[in-house]
Amino acid sequence: MSDVEFIDETRQDALDESAEKTDSEDDDSSEGTNTEDEDTDDDDNDESIESKHIKEYIEILTKIAGDKYNYDNYAELLEVAHQMNDLEKIRQSAEIFAAMYPLSPEIWLRWLKIESSLATTDEQVEKVEKLFQRALNDYYSAEVALEFAELAMKTSSKEIADRIWNTLIPTYGLHTVKGRSIFEAYREDTLTKNGDSPASFNRLARIYEQELKIPLRNMEDSYIEYKLLCEKYKEVITDLDAEKFERRYKQAKEALQKMLPHETALSALEAHCHQERADLYRKYIADCQSVLDDDEVQILYERMVTECCLDGTVWHDYVRYLHRCPPDPEENPTSPVFRQTEIDLVNRALRNCTWSAELYVEKMRIVERQAKPTSKMTILKIMEDVASAGLQTPEASVKVWLEYLTYLRRVTDFTSEKERDILRANFDLAWNQLGRAWGLLADSQCKILQFWGRLEYEALGEPSKGRDLWYSVMDSADNSTRVGLWIEFIELEAKRGPDAVRKLYKKAITCAGLDDPETLAAAWLRFERCNGTLDQLISCQELCNATIEKYYSTLSKNGPSNRAAKGKRPETGGTSTNKETKPTPTAKRHASSLDETASDDASGKKKIKRTHETGSVAAGEQQQEFKTPAIPALANSSKTSDNKPEAAAAAKQSNVPDDDGATEYIAKGDQSRQVFVSNLSFEVTEADIREIFPELTIESIELVASSSGKSRGFGYMQLARADQVPQALSYDRRPLNGRPVFISNVARDKASRQHQFKYSSAFEPNKLFIKGLPFNLGRNELEKLFAPFGRIKDIRIVCYRSGKSKGLAYLEYETDTAAKNAVLKMDQHVIDGFTITVAISSPPPKKNPTATEPNLAGGDSGERASFSLGSGKKQLIKGDVKQKLSAMIPTAVMKKSAATVSSSSDEKPKSNDDFRKLLLK
Repeated sequence: MSDVEFIDETRQDALDESAEKTDSEDDDSSEGTNTEDEDTDDDDNDESIESKHIKEYIEILTKIAGDKYNYDNYAELLEVAHQMNDLEKIRQSAEIFAAMYPLSPEIWLRWLKIESSLATTDEQVEKVEKLFQRALNDYYSAEVALEFAELAMKTSSKEIADRIWNTLIPTYGLHTVKGRSIFEAYREDTLTKNGDSPASFNRLARIYEQELKIPLRNMEDSYIEYKLLCEKYKEVITDLDAEKFERRYKQAKEALQKMLPHETALSALEAHCHQERADLYRKYIADCQSVLDDDEVQILYERMVTECCLDGTVWHDYVRYLHRCPPDPEENPTSPVFRQTEIDLVNRALRNCTWSAELYVEKMRIVERQAKPTSKMTILKIMEDVASAGLQTPEASVKVWLEYLTYLRRVTDFTSEKERDILRANFDLAWNQLGRAWGLLADSQCKILQFWGRLEYEALGEPSKGRDLWYSVMDSADNSTRVGLWIEFIELEAKRGPDAVRKLYKKAITCAGLDDPETLAAAWLRFERCNGTLDQLISCQELCNATIEKYYSTLSKNGPSNRAAKGKRPETGGTSTNKETKPTPTAKRHASSLDETASDDASGKKKIKRTHETGSVAAGEQQQEFKTPAIPALANSSKTSDNKPEAAAAAKQSNVPDDDGATEYIAKGDQSRQVFVSNLSFEVTEADIREIFPELTIESIELVASSSGKSRGFGYMQLARADQVPQALSYDRRPLNGRPVFISNVARDKASRQHQFKYSSAFEPNKLFIKGLPFNLGRNELEKLFAPFGRIKDIRIVCYRSGKSKGLAYLEYETDTAAKNAVLKMDQHVIDGFTITVAISSPPPKKNPTATEPNLAGGDSGERASFSLGSGKKQLIKGDVKQKLSAMIPTAVMKKSAATVSSSSDEKPKSNDDFRKLLLK
């Protein structure tokens, strides 16, 4: 029976029950004339409340049938069932809930307490035992485990009790905080059921010994109890190995001392600090892994995924750990933790995080490693699950498709034409489905086409088709500006011969906006030296020199105020094209202001200090700025983190003082009480600024003016007290005349002046990232759209410096559940013709792009710098160059030359005629 059929059947039963209740009320009203009025009124009130609950129950079932992904509907259904005090309704609603989502420990505990209190016979206890096992399979919960222990102590069946303790002790006895409570319940149950006998005392001693080798909080109390037990019953307790016991106890106590600070930090966190809790658990595991057993480490992972269940990264970490350190299920066959396999764990993870591409990728790899006959069908089923789950970003979809296509590549028999065609069909299917789902945002870097094209060049054996695919790659987005892609394309074209390579080099070097033309030109020059004729080499040098000259000319025009042009441009060398390029006027002007105290860094590039008087940029800094590779911008990608739009604005803000020459206008006065204000409209006055900051006591405002007397849009604000500076910084981006006012620290160097970005860059399950919004949509309209899903804590619409909306927003709910429901309901919602994308705010890790700076040179230029890959500039000592050159001269020629030099050192220099005769000889 499907979920929908089960829900419909339950709803029909509820309708029938409601009808019977109505008939019963009619019968009671006709036959109850002899009862007292007060009793009748009470009964009527009770029946009306019950009827109301049944009506609510039916309405919620109807809502679930229409929208089965709304988590709140299931929670509401279960709550109504509990209000009805109807055990059958509680069971029904819990099962409906569990069919779609794992039940939280709190939900399980509320249900299990009812079932456990009603279980009296062994058969009923066994049914409740199975429910507990299901609950422990969903999440690792010490609270549920303690309730399970109560059931073991309650039952009279030794078989059932032993099963329960065999489940709890190996798993929940390892819980650093709650484990001792589990062992206490176990000892009490043992003593109660076995009485005061030697066997019972020996059993208690073994339980103590098992407990005291585990690092548990307050284990010192158990140690004292154990010592007292051994002393009191030393005549009957056997098999005591004091030395071994003390050694294990000491090791456990040392491990506990290392663990307790982490436990304290975790307990101090508030419930909503999900990312901080995940980070603390990761640090906990990293710091204590060396002193813990594998089982104890796995328990920490279980606790982490339980408390951060909506964070896909913690599940991924756990899956990778289980792959490295799989437990032995034979040691603990009844443990819900240690008997689970990798596939069991990843299935648990995907029930919690259906949107995680990394988990689907991990599941495919696990299935492939199992190498079962059904693996191919299982992986195909995983792709069907991905399609129904609906990943929230195009990047996530591309990641899963790439993994699937990579798997198909590994299992394809390339000698079979049929299998080659199947692989091509899957590539085509992936590309088309991504296009239908995401439009222009689908695989903007064309990773799938790159993969497909490379296979066509190589394993699939159709280079012409591969070339067509790679041309499609280079024609998409801004791929034509990425030199790395061109070089990879050229490497593949080498299979078609040197003419094809030369043609592609020529096409690549003439593309506008190349991010690194020097590297491309150097690669082409090397190719022509190895394969080309003299004319082809000269043609290559001329075209490359012209491209690089244009590249530097463009850079100089775009940023003369903050980029120091090179005094001499690198050239590809050659014959007639090898001319020295004169410095531009801009280069001369900046060169005159460079500090003479220059030093060479490890990469061999000279760094020159920038002086505050001129604001010039050091040559080493300029070269790094030139060579930073361009990164394709995905304006509407839902993978954009919470800090990216604002971080870009913050970066611009921190540049405003330098770009506008503000370092020349540091206001006089006490800088400890000053803040820098920028991004102001040129019409803004001091009075306007004072008006929007009524909370601050402003002593003076100095707006920097141009030579014409007009405001330059920035200035300095002097506060009455230094302690008001942090308060002023908190008002950063307060709107004034439709533009956000940027507020930052006052400092001479930019690094000190730039303040920390105030928005979180971490995973926040209760915050949404929304893109594709109409540009005129305001905060109030956005709040009305998303208010039905839960209480909204904050809304932030991302704007340009001009104050105009970028079509992006961040919306923070008070609960994770509200955010999840909003994603499910509002993603791909259409507003005024704009299709919006809604996703949980999950920033990608920040990267620090590094720039490679090859110095392109050619010909026989004596000024060419020497670079090596992966190393800095080599410091040459006197004689090194001669030694290297002499290594290339044949030994016979060297001997003859040495003899000639030594014999003729006193002779006059030979004339041209003398050399002519010597050569003829």
